[in-house]
Amino acid sequence: MLIAGCGHHEPSALAAPPLAISPAEHPTPQRVVKLRAESLGYIKVQAISPQASAGVVTAPGRVDFRAKAISTAGTVVAGRIGKIHVQIGDRVKAGDPLVTLASAEAAQMRSDFARAKVELARAEYRYQRQEEMKRSGVGLEIERMEAEAQLNEDRADYERARDALRLLGNGVAEEVVVRAPMDSTVLRAYVAAGATVAAGSALFDLGEPSSLWIVADVFEPDLLLVEKGAAASIGLASLPQPIGGHVVGESAAIQADMRRGQVFIEPDDPKTPLRPGMYARVSIEAAGPGHIVLPTTAILIKDGKQTLVYVETAEGVFEPREVQIGPARSGMTPILDGLKGGERVVVSGALLIDTEAAMLL
Repeated sequence: MLIAGCGHHEPSALAAPPLAISPAEHPTPQRVVKLRAESLGYIKVQAISPQASAGVVTAPGRVDFRAKAISTAGTVVAGRIGKIHVQIGDRVKAGDPLVTLASAEAAQMRSDFARAKVELARAEYRYQRQEEMKRSGVGLEIERMEAEAQLNEDRADYERARDALRLLGNGVAEEVVVRAPMDSTVLRAYVAAGATVAAGSALFDLGEPSSLWIVADVFEPDLLLVEKGAAASIGLASLPQPIGGHVVGESAAIQADMRRGQVFIEPDDPKTPLRPGMYARVSIEAAGPGHIVLPTTAILIKDGKQTLVYVETAEGVFEPREVQIGPARSGMTPILDGLKGGERVVVSGALLIDTEAAMLL
């Protein structure tokens, strides 16, 4: 009687639309599901193809020097700082004085050079005298050879003292003037007047003004959308309008704390007035040819970890497909991996399929 009663039960007039999803006769581990014909009206399927662009990637940035455009000016001798000639931010020409210091070591080097010069002159005179005596037949060969050996030794000492003195530059006695090696901007100072410094100490960091670029800090997922040569727009507080630029490279490393990577951008106009340390807002054209873009309604995120779409494999038959996505822009999401052109993807109603598919487990 109970079975008979159930068999005559009538459905309610307020029942939900017949979305009912039935599994295929032998469902696969991918949870392939098949929709009844009357349920297909609630699903929208679209054939996909690569799009030329997926919008822009925005990121904060700054104006900085190229790695090879920064050098350090230092001292080759120990001493005490007497006078500092420049300040941070100053632009200097090659050969301009940066700092003057007093060094007993420098005084000794100049003294050694003067002594070596005198000894070399004396050795040259002795050797020439022995040569003349040998030609006259009154000199001994052994004495001539000894004079030649002494000359070679004194010449080597002179050249060594001369080369060491060249590193000091111009100056007298204990005075040493450290000069700029190139046209540059003073970025950082490591010294103060009156301080003592050791030989080899760094005094200033210098940057070449013509070698500036914009460094954008781009989130790790967005890096997949940035391509070399992509056009960029850079907004600077000091300029009324954004300037144009293009991507020239990316860093190989990711900042572990912020999960960002550096993207390097050159301005299209090399005469753009840039100064190191300027803050910028960068917009980069993202996703070149070959990227697929779907409406965000097609994307399902499972448990905050797995990202899926549903692909139609046959008429009314769908399977979940795990994909890798980029950041959504204006209701559209770029697909970085997992799909290929020509496939048919559910762009509306995917959540309904997924809900019913879960009931088949």
